[in-house]
Amino acid sequence: MAAAITVTPASGQIKATQTVCTFAIAGTDANDPTLHFEDRYVLTFVVGGKEVGRSQVFGTTPDGAFQFNGYIFPQAGSYTVQLYNVTDPTNEQAVSNAATVVVA
Repeated sequence: MAAAITVTPASGQIKATQTVCTFAIAGTDANDPTLHFEDRYVLTFVVGGKEVGRSQVFGTTPDGAFQFNGYIFPQAGSYTVQLYNVTDPTNEQAVSNAATVVVA
């Protein structure tokens, strides 16, 4: 399964500076805690080609899931929410993205 990002509330129902959003991640590579190695990820929030926000670095569950809560988009626009694997910070790898419209 390919990694996916689900944004709640849905695209077009998010008001800039007001709506608190949740991002559900699914389908990343499984992290196996017995291996003492964990892939690390970050979400970025891009509008007009400019990154305007970033989540904390996180690891996913053994089944490849994570939920990021509490982001408020700073301005209206058409956003790309991007999921990056940052396990090797010198070589961040794009994993998935989701298009999201934020209204004024």
